[in-house]
Amino acid sequence: MKTDDIREKYLTFFESKGCTRRPSDVLVPKWDPTVYFTPAGMNQFKDQFLGVGPLDFTKATTCQKCLRTGDISNVGVTSYHHTFFEMLGNFSFGDYFKKEAIHWAWEFLTGKQWMAINPEQLTVTVYRDENDDANSDHEAYAIWKDEVGLPEDRISWLGEHDNFWPAGAPSDGPDGVCGPCSEIFFHPADGSGEVEIWNLVFTQYNRSGNPPNNLEPLPSKNID
Repeated sequence: MKTDDIREKYLTFFESKGCTRRPSDVLVPKWDPTVYFTPAGMNQFKDQFLGVGPLDFTKATTCQKCLRTGDISNVGVTSYHHTFFEMLGNFSFGDYFKKEAIHWAWEFLTGKQWMAINPEQLTVTVYRDENDDANSDHEAYAIWKDEVGLPEDRISWLGEHDNFWPAGAPSDGPDGVCGPCSEIFFHPADGSGEVEIWNLVFTQYNRSGNPPNNLEPLPSKNID
């Protein structure tokens, strides 16, 4: 399957779920003084995530052209760090949340008319708050285990530097929109190592200041 096919399948799938297909934003967003280049698909939706201004749609899907330099020292060292790349994304602004996001990701990856990946080759991770387990993402864990049907040994708990967006945000910042993640990994049949293929970001907080009690719930829960 070619990259063009994967891109179109993804966008078509989320359109079938009621998401508005939006074009890629410009690579140099002059309207946003916080970044030099567009680093992620969610960048063009900052106001929607924060509940600022009019909301013409409550869910969207894009293929965003991105440019990142923060981890440029890893480019060429690993097989998965890049500077310029396209990022597929599906978003919710107070519309669907964890249940739908998880089920739709699984449907797209394993559905015969979509990617048709063998479910046995997929594992997932969920967020664990290493300081207070009550703040761990038990909701996402329950959806994966009890609704999707993944066995416990294929669901891993990881801390804020692995399963929070931005990585380490509760402790290290930056301030702003953030939330726990659930990542999906593909395991090739030849046993050559796992590959992260999806990062579900549950943006439900606005970080302000240092811990503790520095994560304020957003006006609405969102998906990035």
